[in-house]
Amino acid sequence: MWLSDLSIKRPVFITMIFSALMVIGLIAYSRMGVDLWPDVSFPFVAVQTAYPGAGPGEVESQVSKPVEEAVGSLSGVKTVRSSSSEGLSLVMIEFQLEHPAQQAVADVQERVGAIRAGLPKDVLEPVVLRFDPNSLPIMTLAVADRSGSLTPDRLRRLVSDKIKPRLERLQGVAGTEISGGLEREIQVELSAERLKAQELSPQMVVAAIANQNLNIPAGHIDEGDRELAIRTPGDFRRVEDIGQAVIAYPSGVPLRVRDVAEVKDGFKEVRTYARLDGKGSIGVSVRKQSDTNTVDVANQVHAEVARLLKDYPNLDIIVASDFSEFIEASIADTRLDLIIGAILAALVVFVFFRSVSNTLVTVAGLPVILIGTFWLMSFLGFTVNMMTLLSLSLCIGLLIDDAIVVRENIFRHMEEGEDPKRASIRGTGEVALVVVSMTLCVVAVFLPIAFTRGIVGRFLKEFGLTVTAAVLISLFEAFTLAPMMTARFLRKSAPRRQRSTGDEDVILSEDERKRVGVEESLAPPRTSSFGQAGAKDPSTSLRVT
Repeated sequence: MWLSDLSIKRPVFITMIFSALMVIGLIAYSRMGVDLWPDVSFPFVAVQTAYPGAGPGEVESQVSKPVEEAVGSLSGVKTVRSSSSEGLSLVMIEFQLEHPAQQAVADVQERVGAIRAGLPKDVLEPVVLRFDPNSLPIMTLAVADRSGSLTPDRLRRLVSDKIKPRLERLQGVAGTEISGGLEREIQVELSAERLKAQELSPQMVVAAIANQNLNIPAGHIDEGDRELAIRTPGDFRRVEDIGQAVIAYPSGVPLRVRDVAEVKDGFKEVRTYARLDGKGSIGVSVRKQSDTNTVDVANQVHAEVARLLKDYPNLDIIVASDFSEFIEASIADTRLDLIIGAILAALVVFVFFRSVSNTLVTVAGLPVILIGTFWLMSFLGFTVNMMTLLSLSLCIGLLIDDAIVVRENIFRHMEEGEDPKRASIRGTGEVALVVVSMTLCVVAVFLPIAFTRGIVGRFLKEFGLTVTAAVLISLFEAFTLAPMMTARFLRKSAPRRQRSTGDEDVILSEDERKRVGVEESLAPPRTSSFGQAGAKDPSTSLRVT
């Protein structure tokens, strides 16, 4: 076989190929993402539309139904469901699993944008969201004031203005969410009696505040070689300015907001609480970007938390939950299973070969195969997860089967007296077709798994392709590295000789002959098949003394 002949005659060339494969594989492994499961994108898209002040019936007829009709005719749509509540419409679109998730989001945004002009004017801008399991928080931090000098609103403002931006600047962090504490809110509390007495509606007060809280451009002025932009700032700078806003002029007298309402500088309604050791705190949830290393992002957050503690010594920043710890523990257990499987495979080979050197040469290609598989995994866009490591653990014995078959046939030729180089060339060529057939049988079993449809197929895709890549690399190793190392690192075996003892054959090696004292003599004359005496059999007879 030309491939094994090339590897035996050009060992440096083959060594450089496998060395490059290992280097590329190690670099690829260091850059691969680490997750619990494969990156699975479900084609679920939601359209969330806010309609302040509208009842469930109005939301359903004026918002939910038009959106359903617009997105229901898209290609690949499986089901469309909607939920209408007071002031909020939620439309869920489920696409076929084979439909690309990014394309689904783009199609829904295009259809919703086309009907935006036909929705009521008071409807806020619709928000298109894609369900992504990877967008769930990977870490939650709890921030508390150690000194007790910060009020809940000041603590939340400190976290929002100082800590949140620093966390979001980290590589791989998609965003953060803050919960707990108090958030500032300017409240305008209307008096129903005053509005009724002035014959005003709440919408008139809202419109007056909105119309007078503007910052409008007013053109520009040319001043020599300079051009100055002019703006008419009319936005509110103080809370008292809101009360001065004019609603109407009944009887020629301005009616202001403060006449029918009470303006307060207060806080939003508290709907979530965050506690740290029984004390009020601020919760910060960290989300990672898709296709990033979860463990690496978590390590960066830990390092940033250490720097924040130095910059703000009066704060306590505790990692309340860290999903990367569970991922690391699960991946570490799977790696341990992979190592144990490799050791057990080597022990089985040693039991049958009964030679340390032969065992080492046989299993020497196992690390090369595993590291090379990581390169193919990275090329295919896979991550280090439970499914990919489980596939390698499962096929750890299959990866050295080809090399065992090749080396066993090479040993047979060496026991017949051939030198290692000659035995490696002839032995590999004789079993080449058999080894290829064995490998293709494994590929025929595991490769179709990668094309399984449905949600299960999304998880088994990486499993099937990883096994296929590993066994194909093992086939290449069995035809190159295994015969090359056999030809270069094993010594020539002593030939075995055969003698006849009447009714059975005994095979003795040269070492056995010297140990037990073998004497050779010519066999006694035998009668030929024609009954003539004197013909001698050229075989030798061995007598043990």
